[in-house]
Amino acid sequence: MHNLSSKSQSKIKKIIIALFLLFLIRPFLEYIFGTGITDIFYLLIILSFIIIFRKPLSIYFSPVINLLIRLIQKGKLFIIFSIVVIALSSFIYSQQDQITLLNNKLVLIENKLGGSDKLKCNEKNTIEKVKKSVVRIIGGEAEGSGFAIQQGGYILTNFHVIEFEPTPKVILPDNTFETAGILMADKNADLAILKIEKDLPFLAWGNPTLLNPAEELLAIGFPLGGRLSGEASVSKGSLSARRKSKDVGVEYIQTDITLNPGVSGGPMVDVCGEVVGINTVGLAGLGLAISSDSIKQKWLEMDISKDSLKDIQRITFDPDASSLEAVRAFYNYLKARKLDKAFELLSDNFKKGYSFNTWKKGYSSLLDTTVIKIEDDPKKENKINIKLTTADMVDGEIVYKYFEGYWNVKEVGNRWLLWDAKIKEVKNPDYLWFYE
Repeated sequence: MHNLSSKSQSKIKKIIIALFLLFLIRPFLEYIFGTGITDIFYLLIILSFIIIFRKPLSIYFSPVINLLIRLIQKGKLFIIFSIVVIALSSFIYSQQDQITLLNNKLVLIENKLGGSDKLKCNEKNTIEKVKKSVVRIIGGEAEGSGFAIQQGGYILTNFHVIEFEPTPKVILPDNTFETAGILMADKNADLAILKIEKDLPFLAWGNPTLLNPAEELLAIGFPLGGRLSGEASVSKGSLSARRKSKDVGVEYIQTDITLNPGVSGGPMVDVCGEVVGINTVGLAGLGLAISSDSIKQKWLEMDISKDSLKDIQRITFDPDASSLEAVRAFYNYLKARKLDKAFELLSDNFKKGYSFNTWKKGYSSLLDTTVIKIEDDPKKENKINIKLTTADMVDGEIVYKYFEGYWNVKEVGNRWLLWDAKIKEVKNPDYLWFYE
């Protein structure tokens, strides 16, 4: 092949520079203009760029271009060069398609998780962290879940979990338990705030207004109450809608998560572990959580209320009123874990020399006592017939037992004391046992 003329060399230089710049800046142009722009448009942009900045380009790229021209002048290398350029162009183009595809997938994942910030969160780590703040709550006639919301042992749950229990028991993640005090409650909003001695790690509040459509959410709690032992369960679903109730005055987060009994009062969190709501009620394929914005608003209203405990059932103790009230007070003291008060109602005849410390060891695992029936015996004076259920924490599992029998009560020095008892355990009672 004859040597190329200076004009030909100049043209080849411009073409090579154009191709080189095309490969170099194409990703940036696609980022700005999108992937639908054709290669011809790219080439026109680059040629225009060369015409305007031909002198600076010739300075920087001249050594490279001259080397390529000398190789092309040898003849056969021209074909090889053309093949390499075409192959390289095809490879880069295919890679750009892959990058674009991956970028689109990444955008979809970001939207599903709630944005690029939440993409950084690890779901496994989130679940492990949140579980340290979730507790099981034994409310007497109901069981549910709760979670720490503030330093100092402040626990949030649903009102319906503790509605008939002024001294609910809180089972901690390590399977120890405490008797909680109820600080404030709102029956209409279905919220209650409890206080325990142990300080648990509390959860941060999220912003439900920033939730994306179909964003993934996690509902954590203890389904089926104490009948299903073990750690808190996690159910995953997605945001369906936000609902507002004018009657109740709260906003609900609607999801496609099935909330089973027992999960009520547990937290609903995003993938970063921020609380967007409290699990409240559910059906198959539908779960409603009171939004965190409504929780904070109702918390403020309860805090400034003149009587934040107006909805709580109060238990009165009057053991000296009658033999019946003495037995009733005994079991109420057990329920409230005021074991010293319960011990004072036992006569020396029943204690038989046992000390308080020895006696109370038998009740160390007692979570709850619920009296089903208590009444005077129609045939014998000061004989009190009873039926009751108990719940004990045994090796990390809640064990339920059922009892029936009677107490004989005597008046000693203007006090009614529990004299002796005959109470037996009932194994597997049928449903009629609870209503007779």
